[in-house]
Amino acid sequence: MSEEKTELIEKEITSISHHTMLDLLRVTYLVYDYGKNFKVKNKQDTIETFVSELQENHEFEKLKLSDSRKDILVEIAENVPTGKLYKFINNAVTDIQVGVAISEGKKRATVVFRGSESMADWYYDLMVFKHKLHDNVCVHSGFYKQLTMNSVYDELVSTIKKILEEHNDFDVYITGHSLGGALSTLFGYMLSKEIENKVKVVSFASPRVGNYAWKKSFEEQKNLTHYRISNKRDIVTAFPIYKYYHVGINIQLSNNKYKLCEDSSNKKWYEETIFTCWNPYEHFCDLYYKRMNDNTW
Repeated sequence: MSEEKTELIEKEITSISHHTMLDLLRVTYLVYDYGKNFKVKNKQDTIETFVSELQENHEFEKLKLSDSRKDILVEIAENVPTGKLYKFINNAVTDIQVGVAISEGKKRATVVFRGSESMADWYYDLMVFKHKLHDNVCVHSGFYKQLTMNSVYDELVSTIKKILEEHNDFDVYITGHSLGGALSTLFGYMLSKEIENKVKVVSFASPRVGNYAWKKSFEEQKNLTHYRISNKRDIVTAFPIYKYYHVGINIQLSNNKYKLCEDSSNKKWYEETIFTCWNPYEHFCDLYYKRMNDNTW
């Protein structure tokens, strides 16, 4: 990649800080536990108030969370003290879980998709046939079906539009890990065609989502930016294989270093295939969190 191109991408990446990306990874971590191991009872409470009350009432240590996830909950409360849970969707039919949070201090709305966890999730993961969105743009039918069944997509769009009516200066961030990364990428694209505000997708460990026409249309969308975080050997990022493409600016993590590139711009044919991405261990959220902490930009 030319120095000029690298500088352009690095300039683009400064529009969303490493600190913000780390906050987004923290909430993707916790969405796996929300509703099962902890829950905000009063939606008017900020995350700072929620954590403080748990600590004051000696209930924090009783949470059914690992020590590392308790630490992450505290870090979110410290970094985004005005954060509030605006809505949480738990659809029993498709087993999709997605939270919408707002922060008046950070002036942002954040949509967080949970990753693969149940048999139902794997059912949608393995539906590799394509669904036609429009023109020649086709996407993974399983991801599309899970996002749109039972009016989940419509409810999310309506929620975001309502938030932007109340806070027209908010940015919109969409994030998720694994299946959640794929859903965040697809939702970000579809949402960007519904609103004029800038939409920023930060996905972690995402598989591919659509065909080449999808890639082209995604990257031509003016109000849409995608930062795709991947571990170098993460096996999930190699799938689906045949005629599926990654989108956005890729930040590839390994131990104590990172590689910044636009997809397809400077990669060999075998990169992000099972020849190089073969390690299931590198898919775990814990390793993403460690490497995000070890690498800054």
